[in-house]
Order: sequence, then structure tokens, then C-alpha cells
Amino acid sequence: MINITLQIERIDYQKSVENLLPQLVKEAEAKKSPNGFEQFVARLGKDAVPVAKKLLRYMSDDLKDGLVVWMAESRQESIVAAVNQQLDALLGNAVMKVGALHAEDRPGTRMVLVASQVETDYAALSSSPVVESALGQLGGENSLLKGAAKFALQMVTKANPETLEKQGIALLSSDRVKPKILSALSGALGKIGLEATLGDMTVNAGAGPTAAAVGTELPAALKDRLMDAVIAFLKANA
Repeated sequence: MINITLQIERIDYQKSVENLLPQLVKEAEAKKSPNGFEQFVARLGKDAVPVAKKLLRYMSDDLKDGLVVWMAESRQESIVAAVNQQLDALLGNAVMKVGALHAEDRPGTRMVLVASQVETDYAALSSSPVVESALGQLGGENSLLKGAAKFALQMVTKANPETLEKQGIALLSSDRVKPKILSALSGALGKIGLEATLGDMTVNAGAGPTAAAVGTELPAALKDRLMDAVIAFLKANA
């Protein structure tokens, strides 16, 4: 297995709120026993989005990132499904399957997304449309060069698992394939409502971390900081 780390360069918080918050409101309204935060969101109803967009002005970037991390973690299944759907469209059905995806707000850096427990069929990857396209660009009019590169890939798929994985990581990290993977993953985030610009991508050996189960209740630390933003908003508009 491999894991993939995605750097997030920028998040459009305004658009993300417009996309994600109505989903939260709908889910909260449908619950028979909502928690405290869900009750608050449900009572706001259709006013939740304009209120939240005003509150953004009183939130630090760390708080905004923390809320995005929480929303991503609490929607694990839908995000993973969207990512795998985009990868299927790019590489072919079941060539690469992400098992879990979680967000990390790392101190001193922007937020990252980690796709872990990624299973890859390297033989299928070598003949996938995106690799065929990359080989076509490499060979250009030189069919001999393209054929040699294709033959080399086919030989690699018969190598031992360790060598196969190393070559697979090199292929996914290449300048011709990596941008297409990034584009597909960016499209997956857009599908679930997170408007973000991805930066670099690193592919590593190993299954990577397992995303922990996250409930719909806001963590205490986020709740306290969100309350501070609400108080700042009320004071400014008193």
C-alpha cells in the first residue's frame, strides 16, 4: 500500500461555507436527537450561511482551517467516495482505491490532506489512459521511443512487489502523471463542496495513518474559539 499527502495552498472559505453549511443544516434538521451544535445550526436554518459568512471576518485562519479539518473528518465516507470516483474516471475502474482520507492542520504550515491505505493495481496502472497519454507525449512522433517506454513498464509489472511499488510511486510522482492526479483530487474536493487549491503532492510507501472516527459534535477547543468569534461579532455590531 501507499499513502499520498496533498498540500493545500488556499481555501476559499466563503464558497466552502456556501456549499457545505446547507448540508450541515439539512442533516441537523433531520436528526431526532441533535447535539448542541446541531441544534444551533438547525435553528439558524436558511440564515446559517449569511451569518457564518459574516462570522468568518472575526475568525483567525487557524480557526477556519480547524473547522475545515473537522468538517472533512466528519464526512469521511462521502469524501473517500468522491475521491475514488474521480480516480476511477482518470485511471480506470479500481486501478487505485483510497481507503481513508483525513485532514491535518500542521503547525507552521498550511493544511494538508492525507489519503491513506491506497491500494494500487500497478499492472492496470501501466496501461491506464493517463499513462498511455503520458507515453504518447513522451514519444511524440517517435513510435519506437514510445514502444520502448511501454515495454519497460510492462517488464516492471513483473518485478518483485517492492520494486513494483517503488516504480509505481515514481510513475505517480512523475511530472506527466502527478498534475493529472492532482486535478482529479481537486475535482473530488469540489464535488463535496470544499473549494480549495491544491499545491504539491507526495507519494510514500506504506499504508499511512488511519483516520479516526469523528462525531458531529464540535471539539471543545474549536467550540471555545468559535464562541470567541461570535462574541467579537456581537460586540462589533452592538
